[in-house]
Amino acid sequence: MTLLIVSELDIASTIQGDAILARGGWSERENVEGCNVWQHECEDVWLWWFSERFLMEDGLDTRFAEGSGVSIDEVIFLSRHFAASGRPSLTLHVIGVPGEIPHGERSEHGGINGEVMLPNPRFASWYRLMCEAAHRHELVPEFELTIETTHHGPCLSVPTMFIEIGSSETHWDRRDAAEAWADVVVSGLGLDGGEGVGNWESLPLEKRRQAKIMIGIGGGHYAPRHTDVLRKTDCWAGHQLANYALEMHKPDGDSWDPETGVVPEGAWNHAIRVSVESTRRAFPGGTVMVHLDRKSFKGWQRRVIKRLLNELDVSVGRTRDFE
Repeated sequence: MTLLIVSELDIASTIQGDAILARGGWSERENVEGCNVWQHECEDVWLWWFSERFLMEDGLDTRFAEGSGVSIDEVIFLSRHFAASGRPSLTLHVIGVPGEIPHGERSEHGGINGEVMLPNPRFASWYRLMCEAAHRHELVPEFELTIETTHHGPCLSVPTMFIEIGSSETHWDRRDAAEAWADVVVSGLGLDGGEGVGNWESLPLEKRRQAKIMIGIGGGHYAPRHTDVLRKTDCWAGHQLANYALEMHKPDGDSWDPETGVVPEGAWNHAIRVSVESTRRAFPGGTVMVHLDRKSFKGWQRRVIKRLLNELDVSVGRTRDFE
Protein backbone atom coordinates (compact mmCIF):
# COMPACT_ATOMS: atom_id res chain seq x y z
CA MET A 1 0.00 0.00 0.00
CA THR A 2 1.23 3.47 -0.91
CA LEU A 3 0.48 6.45 1.31
CA LEU A 4 0.64 9.97 -0.10
CA ILE A 5 0.74 12.65 2.60
CA VAL A 6 -0.28 16.28 2.12
CA SER A 7 0.39 19.01 4.67
CA GLU A 8 -2.51 21.43 5.11
CA LEU A 9 0.01 24.13 6.15
CA ASP A 10 2.09 23.88 2.96
CA ILE A 11 0.67 25.49 -0.20
CA ALA A 12 3.06 23.53 -2.46
CA SER A 13 1.78 20.36 -0.81
CA THR A 14 -1.92 21.17 -1.02
CA ILE A 15 -1.72 22.28 -4.64
CA GLN A 16 -0.16 18.93 -5.52
CA GLY A 17 -2.84 17.13 -3.52
CA ASP A 18 -5.59 19.06 -5.30
CA ALA A 19 -4.11 18.22 -8.70
CA ILE A 20 -3.90 14.52 -7.88
CA LEU A 21 -7.43 14.32 -6.49
CA ALA A 22 -8.74 16.17 -9.55
CA ARG A 23 -7.54 13.33 -11.77
CA GLY A 24 -10.43 11.29 -10.35
CA GLY A 25 -10.83 7.75 -9.06
CA TRP A 26 -10.74 8.71 -5.37
CA SER A 27 -13.26 7.80 -2.68
CA GLU A 28 -13.31 9.43 0.74
CA ARG A 29 -12.71 7.19 3.75
CA GLU A 30 -12.89 7.64 7.52
CA ASN A 31 -10.68 10.35 8.97
CA VAL A 32 -7.35 9.48 10.60
CA GLU A 33 -6.28 11.74 13.48
CA GLY A 34 -9.13 14.04 12.48
CA CYS A 35 -7.72 14.53 8.97
CA ASN A 36 -9.37 13.69 5.63
CA VAL A 37 -8.43 10.46 3.86
CA TRP A 38 -9.05 9.20 0.32
CA GLN A 39 -8.47 5.79 -1.27
CA HIS A 40 -7.98 5.22 -4.98
CA GLU A 41 -10.37 2.87 -6.76
CA CYS A 42 -7.79 1.30 -9.11
CA GLU A 43 -4.73 0.78 -6.93
CA ASP A 44 -4.07 0.39 -3.21
CA VAL A 45 -3.06 4.04 -2.86
CA TRP A 46 -4.27 6.30 -0.06
CA LEU A 47 -3.98 10.07 0.38
CA TRP A 48 -3.89 11.63 3.85
CA TRP A 49 -4.55 15.36 4.20
CA PHE A 50 -2.49 15.93 7.35
CA SER A 51 -3.19 19.01 9.48
CA GLU A 52 0.41 19.81 10.49
CA ARG A 53 3.83 20.10 8.88
CA PHE A 54 5.81 16.90 8.36
CA LEU A 55 9.38 17.25 9.51
CA MET A 56 8.93 16.79 13.25
CA GLU A 57 6.10 14.25 12.97
CA ASP A 58 7.74 10.86 13.44
CA GLY A 59 5.95 7.57 12.83
CA LEU A 60 3.34 8.87 10.41
CA ASP A 61 3.31 5.49 8.66
CA THR A 62 2.48 3.56 11.82
CA ARG A 63 0.09 6.27 13.03
CA PHE A 64 -1.89 6.07 9.80
CA ALA A 65 -1.86 2.28 9.90
CA GLU A 66 -3.21 2.26 13.44
CA GLY A 67 -5.89 4.81 12.58
CA SER A 68 -7.02 3.18 9.33
CA GLY A 69 -6.38 -0.51 9.90
CA VAL A 70 -4.35 -0.85 6.69
CA SER A 71 -0.73 -1.94 6.29
CA ILE A 72 1.61 0.60 4.65
CA ASP A 73 4.51 -0.32 2.37
CA GLU A 74 5.78 3.11 1.31
CA VAL A 75 5.24 6.82 1.97
CA ILE A 76 5.54 9.73 -0.43
CA PHE A 77 5.38 13.26 0.97
CA LEU A 78 4.10 16.10 -1.22
CA SER A 79 6.03 19.18 -0.16
CA ARG A 80 7.57 22.54 -0.86
CA HIS A 81 11.26 23.19 -1.36
CA PHE A 82 13.09 26.29 -0.17
CA ALA A 83 16.37 27.53 -1.63
CA ALA A 84 18.14 30.84 -1.10
CA SER A 85 18.54 31.18 -4.87
CA GLY A 86 14.79 31.43 -5.24
CA ARG A 87 14.97 29.77 -8.64
CA PRO A 88 11.89 27.68 -9.51
CA SER A 89 12.51 23.96 -9.32
CA LEU A 90 11.08 20.49 -9.16
CA THR A 91 13.06 18.22 -6.88
CA LEU A 92 12.87 14.97 -4.94
CA HIS A 93 14.94 13.16 -2.34
CA VAL A 94 14.99 10.41 0.25
CA ILE A 95 15.36 11.26 3.92
CA GLY A 96 17.50 11.04 7.03
CA VAL A 97 20.28 13.04 8.68
CA PRO A 98 23.39 10.89 8.17
CA GLY A 99 26.07 13.51 8.82
CA GLU A 100 24.64 15.24 11.87
CA ILE A 101 26.19 14.88 15.32
CA PRO A 102 25.93 14.09 18.17
CA HIS A 103 24.31 10.85 17.10
CA GLY A 104 20.99 10.00 18.68
CA GLU A 105 19.84 13.56 19.31
CA ARG A 106 16.90 15.23 17.62
CA SER A 107 17.94 17.08 14.47
CA GLU A 108 16.97 20.71 13.95
CA HIS A 109 14.96 19.86 10.83
CA GLY A 110 13.46 16.58 11.99
CA GLY A 111 14.80 13.08 12.26
CA ILE A 112 17.52 11.73 14.55
CA ASN A 113 21.18 12.62 14.10
CA GLY A 114 23.02 9.77 12.41
CA GLU A 115 19.89 7.92 11.28
CA VAL A 116 18.63 7.46 7.72
CA MET A 117 15.27 6.13 6.59
CA LEU A 118 14.78 3.41 4.00
CA PRO A 119 15.08 5.06 0.57
CA ASN A 120 12.02 4.73 -1.61
CA PRO A 121 13.00 2.56 -4.62
CA ARG A 122 10.96 4.82 -6.93
CA PHE A 123 13.45 7.66 -6.40
CA ALA A 124 15.54 7.30 -9.59
CA SER A 125 12.77 6.33 -12.00
CA TRP A 126 10.54 9.11 -10.71
CA TYR A 127 13.32 11.62 -11.28
CA ARG A 128 13.25 10.58 -14.94
CA LEU A 129 9.43 10.75 -15.01
CA MET A 130 9.64 14.23 -13.45
CA CYS A 131 11.96 15.42 -16.21
CA GLU A 132 9.57 14.12 -18.88
CA ALA A 133 6.56 15.74 -17.19
CA ALA A 134 8.37 19.06 -16.74
CA HIS A 135 9.14 19.24 -20.46
CA ARG A 136 5.59 18.21 -21.32
CA HIS A 137 4.21 21.07 -19.21
CA GLU A 138 6.79 23.49 -20.65
CA LEU A 139 8.42 24.20 -17.29
CA VAL A 140 11.89 23.97 -18.81
CA PRO A 141 14.14 26.00 -18.96
CA GLU A 142 12.44 28.14 -16.29
CA PHE A 143 12.49 25.31 -13.73
CA GLU A 144 15.56 23.44 -12.54
CA LEU A 145 15.04 19.68 -12.41
CA THR A 146 17.10 18.26 -9.56
CA ILE A 147 17.52 15.63 -6.93
CA GLU A 148 18.74 16.48 -3.44
CA THR A 149 21.06 14.65 -1.11
CA THR A 150 19.67 12.91 1.96
CA HIS A 151 18.64 15.42 4.62
CA HIS A 152 15.96 16.10 7.29
CA GLY A 153 13.22 14.02 8.87
CA PRO A 154 10.80 12.72 9.88
CA CYS A 155 11.52 9.17 11.07
CA LEU A 156 9.49 6.36 9.50
CA SER A 157 9.88 2.60 9.23
CA VAL A 158 9.00 2.14 5.53
CA PRO A 159 10.65 3.38 2.30
CA THR A 160 10.04 7.09 1.95
CA MET A 161 10.73 10.08 -0.28
CA PHE A 162 9.72 13.72 -0.75
CA ILE A 163 8.53 15.22 -4.05
CA GLU A 164 8.70 19.00 -4.04
CA ILE A 165 7.96 22.30 -5.76
CA GLY A 166 10.52 25.05 -5.17
CA SER A 167 12.07 27.28 -4.45
CA SER A 168 10.26 30.27 -2.94
CA GLU A 169 6.85 31.59 -2.01
CA THR A 170 6.29 32.85 -5.55
CA HIS A 171 6.57 29.32 -6.98
CA TRP A 172 4.96 27.07 -4.38
CA ASP A 173 1.45 27.63 -5.74
CA ARG A 174 2.35 27.08 -9.39
CA ARG A 175 -0.44 24.94 -10.80
CA ASP A 176 1.58 23.90 -13.85
CA ALA A 177 4.25 22.48 -11.54
CA ALA A 178 1.57 20.67 -9.52
CA GLU A 179 0.11 19.20 -12.70
CA ALA A 180 3.55 17.93 -13.69
CA TRP A 181 3.87 16.15 -10.35
CA ALA A 182 0.31 14.80 -10.72
CA ASP A 183 1.39 13.26 -14.04
CA VAL A 184 4.28 11.57 -12.26
CA VAL A 185 2.13 10.23 -9.41
CA VAL A 186 -0.63 8.95 -11.70
CA SER A 187 1.77 7.22 -14.09
CA GLY A 188 4.26 6.20 -11.40
CA LEU A 189 1.64 4.47 -9.22
CA GLY A 190 -0.41 3.03 -12.07
CA LEU A 191 -3.49 5.13 -11.27
CA ASP A 192 -4.05 5.41 -15.02
CA GLY A 193 -4.41 1.65 -15.38
CA GLY A 194 -0.72 1.15 -16.22
CA GLU A 195 1.82 -0.96 -14.40
CA GLY A 196 3.38 1.90 -12.44
CA VAL A 197 7.06 2.80 -12.35
CA GLY A 198 9.77 2.03 -9.81
CA ASN A 199 8.15 -0.82 -7.88
CA TRP A 200 11.09 -2.94 -6.76
CA GLU A 201 8.88 -5.63 -5.23
CA SER A 202 7.32 -6.34 -8.64
CA LEU A 203 10.68 -7.24 -10.22
CA PRO A 204 11.44 -10.92 -10.84
CA LEU A 205 14.40 -12.22 -8.86
CA GLU A 206 16.64 -12.40 -11.94
CA LYS A 207 16.02 -8.73 -12.79
CA ARG A 208 16.79 -7.74 -9.21
CA ARG A 209 20.14 -9.51 -9.47
CA GLN A 210 20.95 -7.57 -12.63
CA ALA A 211 19.85 -4.18 -11.25
CA LYS A 212 22.41 -1.54 -10.24
CA ILE A 213 21.53 0.67 -7.27
CA MET A 214 23.55 3.87 -6.97
CA ILE A 215 24.60 5.49 -3.73
CA GLY A 216 26.08 8.90 -4.51
CA ILE A 217 28.97 10.09 -2.34
CA GLY A 218 30.34 13.61 -2.47
CA GLY A 219 29.52 16.92 -4.08
CA GLY A 220 27.01 19.58 -3.20
CA HIS A 221 23.43 19.44 -2.00
CA TYR A 222 21.93 19.06 -5.48
CA ALA A 223 24.39 16.34 -6.50
CA PRO A 224 24.83 17.27 -10.17
CA ARG A 225 27.29 14.47 -10.98
CA HIS A 226 25.10 11.82 -9.38
CA THR A 227 22.05 13.30 -11.10
CA ASP A 228 23.88 12.91 -14.40
CA VAL A 229 24.11 9.16 -13.77
CA LEU A 230 20.35 8.99 -13.20
CA ARG A 231 19.75 10.95 -16.37
CA LYS A 232 22.02 8.85 -18.59
CA THR A 233 21.24 5.36 -17.26
CA ASP A 234 18.29 3.32 -16.03
CA CYS A 235 19.88 2.61 -12.65
CA TRP A 236 18.05 2.67 -9.35
CA ALA A 237 19.16 4.93 -6.49
CA GLY A 238 19.42 4.96 -2.74
CA HIS A 239 20.96 7.56 -0.44
CA GLN A 240 22.96 10.49 -1.81
CA LEU A 241 25.54 12.02 0.55
CA ALA A 242 26.84 15.57 0.14
CA ASN A 243 30.27 16.61 1.37
CA TYR A 244 28.69 18.42 4.31
CA ALA A 245 27.52 15.02 5.63
CA LEU A 246 31.03 13.55 5.31
CA GLU A 247 33.19 15.44 7.80
CA MET A 248 36.63 13.83 7.93
CA HIS A 249 39.73 14.80 9.95
CA LYS A 250 43.12 13.80 8.56
CA PRO A 251 45.35 12.16 11.18
CA ASP A 252 48.58 13.93 12.08
CA GLY A 253 51.95 12.73 10.87
CA ASP A 254 53.66 12.52 7.49
CA SER A 255 53.87 8.74 7.74
CA TRP A 256 50.11 8.23 7.90
CA ASP A 257 48.82 6.01 5.09
CA PRO A 258 45.10 6.38 4.16
CA GLU A 259 44.92 2.71 3.16
CA THR A 260 46.58 1.13 6.21
CA GLY A 261 46.81 3.80 8.91
CA VAL A 262 44.37 4.80 11.62
CA VAL A 263 40.89 5.58 10.30
CA PRO A 264 40.18 9.35 10.20
CA GLU A 265 37.70 10.64 12.74
CA GLY A 266 34.50 12.40 11.71
CA ALA A 267 30.91 11.67 10.73
CA TRP A 268 31.86 10.31 7.28
CA ASN A 269 32.41 6.70 8.39
CA HIS A 270 29.08 6.29 10.13
CA ALA A 271 27.20 8.21 7.42
CA ILE A 272 28.44 5.88 4.68
CA ARG A 273 27.85 2.74 6.75
CA VAL A 274 24.23 3.51 7.61
CA SER A 275 23.49 4.66 4.07
CA VAL A 276 24.83 1.44 2.57
CA GLU A 277 22.94 -0.69 5.10
CA SER A 278 19.67 1.22 4.56
CA THR A 279 19.94 1.10 0.77
CA ARG A 280 20.63 -2.63 0.80
CA ARG A 281 17.55 -3.20 2.95
CA ALA A 282 15.41 -1.21 0.51
CA PHE A 283 16.68 -3.18 -2.50
CA PRO A 284 16.92 -6.84 -1.44
CA GLY A 285 18.63 -8.93 -4.10
CA GLY A 286 20.09 -5.95 -5.97
CA THR A 287 23.69 -4.81 -6.44
CA VAL A 288 24.44 -1.66 -4.45
CA MET A 289 27.30 0.40 -5.91
CA VAL A 290 28.78 3.83 -5.21
CA HIS A 291 29.22 6.71 -7.60
CA LEU A 292 31.97 8.92 -6.21
CA ASP A 293 32.18 12.63 -6.99
CA ARG A 294 35.94 12.41 -7.24
CA LYS A 295 36.59 16.10 -7.81
CA SER A 296 34.95 17.02 -4.51
CA PHE A 297 37.55 15.12 -2.46
CA LYS A 298 41.27 15.28 -1.89
CA GLY A 299 43.28 12.25 -2.90
CA TRP A 300 43.68 10.90 0.64
CA GLN A 301 39.94 11.26 1.23
CA ARG A 302 39.11 9.24 -1.87
CA ARG A 303 41.48 6.50 -0.75
CA VAL A 304 39.98 6.38 2.73
CA ILE A 305 36.44 6.19 1.38
CA LYS A 306 37.37 3.39 -1.01
CA ARG A 307 39.03 1.57 1.88
CA LEU A 308 35.75 1.64 3.81
CA LEU A 309 33.74 0.61 0.75
CA ASN A 310 36.05 -2.37 0.23
CA GLU A 311 35.35 -3.38 3.81
CA LEU A 312 31.63 -3.12 3.11
CA ASP A 313 31.99 -5.06 -0.17
CA VAL A 314 30.68 -2.15 -2.24
CA SER A 315 32.26 -1.39 -5.61
CA VAL A 316 32.81 2.09 -7.03
CA GLY A 317 31.65 2.76 -10.58
CA ARG A 318 31.63 5.43 -13.23
CA THR A 319 28.56 6.37 -15.24
CA ARG A 320 28.97 3.54 -17.78
CA ASP A 321 29.07 0.99 -14.94
CA PHE A 322 25.48 1.82 -13.97
CA GLU A 323 24.01 1.19 -17.42
